[in-house]
Amino acid sequence: LLAGYNALRSGRNDYVVLLSNGLTSGTARVNSTFTWAKNAAHLIGACSPSMFSQRSRIAPDGAQTAFASYFVVSGSGCIFQNIEWFQGFNTGVAASICMAVSGTRNTFKNCHIAGMGDTTSATSSTSRSLVISADENLFVDCVIGVDTISRTGANSSVEFTSGCARNVFENCIFPFAGGAGGAPLGVLALTSAIDRFQLFNQC
Repeated sequence: LLAGYNALRSGRNDYVVLLSNGLTSGTARVNSTFTWAKNAAHLIGACSPSMFSQRSRIAPDGAQTAFASYFVVSGSGCIFQNIEWFQGFNTGVAASICMAVSGTRNTFKNCHIAGMGDTTSATSSTSRSLVISADENLFVDCVIGVDTISRTGANSSVEFTSGCARNVFENCIFPFAGGAGGAPLGVLALTSAIDRFQLFNQC
């Protein structure tokens, strides 16, 4: 994944294709925060386009030291399609953010943003699957969250921050399992987080 990203030219509509072998053994492994900072630089998964757990997949090595900020999209005008981001560790960490989007006008098509995939992150009140602090991003046929780990903290699947505007979610699913005593949320908007609107259509 890193080699492919390094070959991309910002603003040139280059593509990285993440190949799948149909199994988790084909996963691209990351061991620290991965930042996608180039504009008009695209990531496409060559896999069966299932909505859940696509095998064109980005995940950590479960044995490694956990890190909270997992995947950052600060570039603008990018396409991400048929990709799963899974953030789960053998021993997790509090305040886990699977994906933070600070770039504008990116499109996520048929992607699974699977945050809070371990017990430690799922008990933290400040963990999120997706944090958006930018405008006019589009999520189509995406799954955001997991229901395989019980969320016992007052965390949220999606958080809007920094006065972002006009983000659109079309036909998306937000699964989670709430544990006893927990108060997890689907969507959280911080004070002054929404400028104009956020649209959820057939979600």
